[in-house]
Amino acid sequence: MKKHMKETIAILFAAAALASCATADAGKTAASSAVEAQAPYAKPGFYTNLDSDGRLWVFPEDHEDYKTYQEKGKPVRQVRRIAAGPQGQTLISSEAEHLEAYIAAKPGFYTRVIDGRLWVFPEGHADHKAYLENGLPVRQVRRIAAGPLGMTVISTEVEHIDAYLAE
Repeated sequence: MKKHMKETIAILFAAAALASCATADAGKTAASSAVEAQAPYAKPGFYTNLDSDGRLWVFPEDHEDYKTYQEKGKPVRQVRRIAAGPQGQTLISSEAEHLEAYIAAKPGFYTRVIDGRLWVFPEGHADHKAYLENGLPVRQVRRIAAGPLGMTVISTEVEHIDAYLAE
């Protein structure tokens, strides 16, 4: 009887040890998968955080609301765009402008939403530099409701808009 009792206790200890190892590995996997989960949503100039409910929080990195979110958590004022995220997630931020800018951002392009219209320029292009130095250009080409969220897309050349919309 004592022999069976010792074997039973040994088996229980071994099971507990294996369970604790599995839990530790699961914690590491959850943490690493959380970091990996952010990668498909990352865009330059934006902080994103996929919450446990599958909603994507978005803030410009240099904005005060981002700092407040880091220190205090979710803001009281919340603006949402249902199913507007990269994989159909709900996007949430403290301002609609943050969400519009995030949705419009694309690598290789300078984008800016002004009065609900999307300005696009290839980064580093002469037209982009002129825009930054002088403001809105006189020559404007528009595609009504062709952009994300049905925004009108504006640039100085049709080729800029076509390249932006193609990607």
